[in-house]
Amino acid sequence: HYQLIMLFRLHIREDLIRMAGSLRLELQGYMTAIRKEGFIIMKNLLIILFLQIITLPILAGGIGYIDYDKIVDNYKFANITKQELNMKAEELDNYLKQKNEEFKLLESPVQKNKFETEMQQEVMKRETAFNDFVKKREEVVKQKILSSIEQVRKEQGLDAVIDSDSVYSGGIDITDIVIQKLNN
Repeated sequence: HYQLIMLFRLHIREDLIRMAGSLRLELQGYMTAIRKEGFIIMKNLLIILFLQIITLPILAGGIGYIDYDKIVDNYKFANITKQELNMKAEELDNYLKQKNEEFKLLESPVQKNKFETEMQQEVMKRETAFNDFVKKREEVVKQKILSSIEQVRKEQGLDAVIDSDSVYSGGIDITDIVIQKLNN
């Protein structure tokens, strides 16, 4: 039995050695194939990259620029908004003048202190409401302008739009196109 067990172990060991050698050869074959595939993939990526670099100037849409102040000055809705804000500011100013006149008519220091305390709270409330109104209206105007700029950028096939203060040379002025789009 001992010899049979030793022979069996020897036979198993030889089979394992043969399988390991076979696996090693298969693995080397796979590695060679992977290297070849990797080389082909890298070569193709380099060709694609080269073609992109060559065609980049042809495909580039360019850069547009705008004069934001000119747009705001010539945008009808922005001008109407400015008028509304001026009217609201004038209303607040008239209210403050009226309350100042009322304050001057008060005679006793107690009345003046009470009036002053009440007015400070009321003025703060009105100023906060006014400032919130201004911010909301300015945001609406800004969003409409930015939306029109984006539409014109896409229509003109531009890559980007920047402010005219940043342009030293080149680019496409789209200010008038944006103004026209906004006012239609």
